[in-house]
Amino acid sequence: NVKEIIPELISVGLDCLQPLEVKAGMDLIELKKQYGDKLSFMGGIDVRPMADPDPSKIEEEIRTKFAVAKKGGGYIYHSDHSIPNNVSFSQYKRVMELVKKYSAY
Repeated sequence: NVKEIIPELISVGLDCLQPLEVKAGMDLIELKKQYGDKLSFMGGIDVRPMADPDPSKIEEEIRTKFAVAKKGGGYIYHSDHSIPNNVSFSQYKRVMELVKKYSAY
């Protein structure tokens, strides 16, 4: 969690923050609202719902975060961490379908 030093990172010229790990406390929606005029963001999509047997969980994660993160531009999809082994190919394929569905600007 680097929230405390984001102002310093901006002051030295950082223009994109990645990967925004959810379980470390990096909240994409909060960060976009606070720093979206100064930074682009990459990541912030929690990997944990990707393996959930209920596909609506990851759809809600992507839909909700994309709705805020895309406003005004400056968002690149990426998971918040490496994709865990318990995410099947079909589950990750679903993630990519959802990214395509909700990512259009």
